[in-house]
Amino acid sequence: MLGYSQAHNLNPKFFLGLSIVGTVIHLLYYLPWFKGSGAELGFLVTLRTLAMVGPLYILLKGRRIAPAFNLSLIGSWTLGTAWHVCYFVYL
Repeated sequence: MLGYSQAHNLNPKFFLGLSIVGTVIHLLYYLPWFKGSGAELGFLVTLRTLAMVGPLYILLKGRRIAPAFNLSLIGSWTLGTAWHVCYFVYL
């Protein structure tokens, strides 16, 4: 896996760090101190914005596979955002 990412000029540690940051923000979302406050929407917006950092990194730094992979990530980001907005607004 490491050789594959290096062949496309990508650093796997970047994605690991991005995942850790996203998980920490997601865990903060469920803390009772933030329930009932305006922080929930802030966490949601932060997570959805953070989800675009990966495709942006691939677009700027990646070679060869970047366009197809980015299309896949942007599609999943759009569906994920639609789901989170519907969940936040209607449930």
